[in-house]
Amino acid sequence: MAIVYRVVRQRYADRPLDVTGTWLNGGRWNPPGVGILYTAEHPALALVEILVHMPQVPYDELPAYRLFSLALPTNSQRVVDATNLPPYWQENTYHRSQHLLADWLAKPDVLALGVSSSVMPSGINYLLHPAHSDYGSVQVIDEKPLMIDPRLWSK
Repeated sequence: MAIVYRVVRQRYADRPLDVTGTWLNGGRWNPPGVGILYTAEHPALALVEILVHMPQVPYDELPAYRLFSLALPTNSQRVVDATNLPPYWQENTYHRSQHLLADWLAKPDVLALGVSSSVMPSGINYLLHPAHSDYGSVQVIDEKPLMIDPRLWSK
């Protein structure tokens, strides 16, 4: 059993496995219209992946977050070798990278696909595909408030 982590805004904490946001907006690894669940191998990486998108938000205006620990079924993940990806996969715009995993997005052969983080390339984010037969086996094993240390934020 593998454990992955997901940071969710408090207002969505009642549905931590929901992919509506990525279905509507897309993400680095999926175009709009294809929802997947973004998770990380470590809680700190899950937090960094959220905070990188909020540089202009004052600390006291950050939304409340929850940290979820998710258990994945055994042998349900595979990691993509980043050296096999084109150099543009790390660009700040996603229109080109959204189609790099087209085969997996169309027909997921594994539940969780590990990809390098563009923020911390040595870290792995796990993308979970809700169309995979094992998605219903993903278990929330822990949930707690995520406290963001104010020292991470500029004054």
